[in-house]
Amino acid sequence: MQWNVDFDISALVILFVIIVLYASKQCVSIKRSHIFLTMTGLEIIAIFCNIAVRNMMTGPESQPNLLCIVLMDIFFALQYLVPIAFMYYMIVWSGKSFKEDKIVTILFIAPIIVYGVMIIKNFFKQDLYVFDNQYGYQETHMISILGGMVLYCMLFGLIYAIMHIRLMSFGKLSMVALLAVTVGVSVVVQYYILDSVFIDFIIAVSLLVVYLVAQNPADMLDSNTQVLSRNMMDELLRNDIGEKKEFDLVVLALDDFKFVNKTFGITTGDMMLIQVAHFLTTVSSRGKVYRYGSDQFALQIKRGDVDLHTVLETISERFRHPWITEDVSVMLSTTISCVSYPEDGVMMEGLVDVIDYSVLSAKTQGKGSIVFAKDMDLQALRKEKAIEKAIELAIDRDTIEVYYQPIYNVEKQCYTSAEALVRIHDDSLGNISPEVFIPISEKNGTIVKMGTMIFEKVCKFISEHNLKDTSIEYIEVNVSVVQCMQQGFAENLIDIMEYYHVDPSQINLEVTETAAANSIAILQENIAKLHNQGISFSLDDYGSGYSTLGYLHQLPFKIIKLDKLMVWDAFENERAGITLKFTVGMLKELQVRIVAEGVETKEQRAHLAGIGCDYLQGWYYSKAIPANEFVTLIEEAC
Repeated sequence: MQWNVDFDISALVILFVIIVLYASKQCVSIKRSHIFLTMTGLEIIAIFCNIAVRNMMTGPESQPNLLCIVLMDIFFALQYLVPIAFMYYMIVWSGKSFKEDKIVTILFIAPIIVYGVMIIKNFFKQDLYVFDNQYGYQETHMISILGGMVLYCMLFGLIYAIMHIRLMSFGKLSMVALLAVTVGVSVVVQYYILDSVFIDFIIAVSLLVVYLVAQNPADMLDSNTQVLSRNMMDELLRNDIGEKKEFDLVVLALDDFKFVNKTFGITTGDMMLIQVAHFLTTVSSRGKVYRYGSDQFALQIKRGDVDLHTVLETISERFRHPWITEDVSVMLSTTISCVSYPEDGVMMEGLVDVIDYSVLSAKTQGKGSIVFAKDMDLQALRKEKAIEKAIELAIDRDTIEVYYQPIYNVEKQCYTSAEALVRIHDDSLGNISPEVFIPISEKNGTIVKMGTMIFEKVCKFISEHNLKDTSIEYIEVNVSVVQCMQQGFAENLIDIMEYYHVDPSQINLEVTETAAANSIAILQENIAKLHNQGISFSLDDYGSGYSTLGYLHQLPFKIIKLDKLMVWDAFENERAGITLKFTVGMLKELQVRIVAEGVETKEQRAHLAGIGCDYLQGWYYSKAIPANEFVTLIEEAC
């Protein structure tokens, strides 16, 4: 191969630019930063060794001396150590330790062993290169083994990172992957095709891009307070958890900080945040401070470095005094939550849930409160998270079931409709009540996808069993306020009905009173679109505590469903019975149809039918049953 010094000089310029950038900005002392700087340093030394040897071997009569051989050996040792460092860099960046995985450990150690054997052997035999009087040193065929090791390290690091991509955005990972592929291809191209040495230049460019994509302090630090960012918190805590390093987290949530921004201005508010952040960096010399939220900070203290109660007292004492910026003096207060690893959570996701839960708990106890996660009911939180996971699995695996509870038509004396009710079963949790998982699903947003799945299952059921040829006129499907808030909600339902050839008159959508109370304007728009297509609507749980006759005036409800508690109270309390009777009478005057829920006895059936209820629903007739049993019930009833 012929040597062009321009490639090496250009590579050195790029590498020194990286060093200058690092030195000119606040560095974040984390493991992958140390690995990156190590890679940069190794490459700089390797290039200097290469340049020195090339200059020594300039003439046709030049012969290698001991210094040339030593420098050449160092060059090969360092240059091929860089891809191993890259492999380790990607593993550290992923935030997933492999120490407990024996197979991955073997896969990681294998190229290091190959490298060690080849380099040590070369120190004694110099079999990776030969000296040529015309071109200087030339690589031997043995170098192909190290070339294969380079490709292996690049591929292993990328695959490992992809498998544990949580800490990286897809864009950043794609960029690093492209660079790794470029370096790998360059190694192959240089060895087999070209007769010019340029690989060091490619590596230098790649390191510069890695710096800009992954190592830039501007991405690691919060732009305003210059403490570690939330993303860095996730990465560093995952690393500590992976290495089983015990630590405490002191999370501060400033009370009513929006008031400070509104009263004194955002600039003053930002300056106070900077002061708070700077103060926290002085509380513990070895602690790490993170910007956890807009007005929240987290101080990580490794177990044994400093007494936690001393830290809390120091923080509390500081907040007893005003925070002064320019001409403004403001008393700030903060609620504090203390979370410990591994006592309060052994996984990063669980720990974050505990942090959020404890911050919320501290807020409810009043300004200046200090809450320890160990004193809270974490079991309830863990159960909620288990239910969230069960919901997600049921959606992903399409194991959500739809049961049907028939509704009796008093006038026709047969079943003319049914309510579709969702059921979820989890292997660990068993059957989960809709009263439990529906609110959770609404809170985390999975209700949107779940609602669409349920509606599609109902339409498919109507189509496959030709319900239009039975006594069943329509199926009632519950819709959540979260669904109603979505753009394209109405259009999505219409598309599903068209796909399964379901007539809109065969669908009745149930809207709860609470949903209507909170979003009447949005509901009006979506309901209008669907009502114009021929879909009817029911107001569910009427009388459950949110009654407003305005719903009936503003929304085209065809059916009103009386809440079962209202029905049951009517048979236990005389006043409640009178209220129910006149409620039914009023609704009849408004010309809507009435469904009484919770019918469980013959007495209830007779009384509710007698006061004017049009439909009856409850265990007296049937509980909610699977689709096949419902079809059999209808066939037998007809």
